[in-house]
Amino acid sequence: MANEHGRCPSCNADLDGGSIWQTGYDLARDGKHFYQAGMDAGHEEAEKLADAYAAAYGATREKGRWGRQIGICSLEHDRTVAWRCPDCNHEWGRP
Repeated sequence: MANEHGRCPSCNADLDGGSIWQTGYDLARDGKHFYQAGMDAGHEEAEKLADAYAAAYGATREKGRWGRQIGICSLEHDRTVAWRCPDCNHEWGRP
């Protein structure tokens, strides 16, 4: 997968997290998936559940990663106004 979230402008840390689809698959296999809580899914069923899980985030098996950057929100502006690197704590403004 290509880098989707960029790098920290200070320490150059990769801001991509894990695969969204893989998270859905792992949850299904562990019986923790929203659609099938408490029931461990087999491989084929887990893949179907992971497809639905990823689609809810606009992701697929091939694309869609969690972002590691931390959003800094402003109550006054009611939006994310900056980002923070989880590795070096550097903050930078949001374009």
